[in-house]
Amino acid sequence: MSTTPSTARTPMRWAVLAVTVVAGAAMAVVMAVRGDLMMAVVLPAISIGYGLIVTFSAPRSDVAAQLSGHEEDERRQLINLRASAMTGNVLVAALLCGIAYELARDELGGPFTMLSALAGFTYIAASAAYTRTGNTSL
Repeated sequence: MSTTPSTARTPMRWAVLAVTVVAGAAMAVVMAVRGDLMMAVVLPAISIGYGLIVTFSAPRSDVAAQLSGHEEDERRQLINLRASAMTGNVLVAALLCGIAYELARDELGGPFTMLSALAGFTYIAASAAYTRTGNTSL
């Protein structure tokens, strides 16, 4: 297993912070336009706070490094792959519960049905693409 840090990611160190600052500013503008001044302050503070914590904790914390996209070795890549798979499984379970709710209310064809269809088609397309390329490496 490689333990040598990748230097290709060095310029990306500030990417999470930059994205959270831009997202925070966008949320502030939207909430201010809607007249919700409290949320115009709270939402950007949460977003920018997250970016600051992740950016400055990444060199000392594996979790913060993962959240900031620093996959410098195979171990972190595997952790990211497994965490992504778990997230997908939980979201699919929630979508299936939503479909059951839509069925119970006789509203099939709503957002849960559409998102489930999107998830299914994405999984099929990705499986076909990865099977054809034969690329199973991280």
